[in-house]
Amino acid sequence: MPTEYERVKKDFLSGRIKGCKTFFESHGYFTEAAYCYIILDKLDKAQELFAKSANFDIRAHWGLFLIQLLKSEISRQPTYFEIRNFLEIDINILILYCKGNYVERIMKYTDFMAFYNPECYKFMGRVFWANHLMDASMYYLMMAKDKFYTDPELHYLLGYIYYNDKDIPKARKSLESCLNMLPGYAPAVKLLDKITQQNA
Repeated sequence: MPTEYERVKKDFLSGRIKGCKTFFESHGYFTEAAYCYIILDKLDKAQELFAKSANFDIRAHWGLFLIQLLKSEISRQPTYFEIRNFLEIDINILILYCKGNYVERIMKYTDFMAFYNPECYKFMGRVFWANHLMDASMYYLMMAKDKFYTDPELHYLLGYIYYNDKDIPKARKSLESCLNMLPGYAPAVKLLDKITQQNA
């Protein structure tokens, strides 16, 4: 049976913020409460709460950088692992809560973050792909392709977008590239089989 913390966290991550901030803050979950304050557009309060935990909580340490992104006031560098572990999750949360203005601010710093983690372009493309924002996804995935051509997942994601756009030759080519790099990659095998059956 889930704990009350797990239930409230699930509510927040499902877009049901009501009551979450009060619970998190009153029980000392300052990092989680800070994310609630971001959604409520209270960035200074979120920054204050992240600071309470930043010395021992890597998520809160990243949170302080996230606030800098959202304020367009960069004064420190993110780490490779912070970008890998948290960027996609946080953009997904912002999209869930319709915070397009915050997402756009983060997008402005993609090149900056890519200096510290070159896979940043793929992460951006993947989170937009997961939220069906295909134009933005394609933009970043093509940038990622220039950096990491040998990433099989990248070619699968491109193949998926081409398939949805009904560009079957490009879809097939991308999926075959994926499978040349990683034979047996299940999502690519499944989609390629589907294309083959539909065009038999």
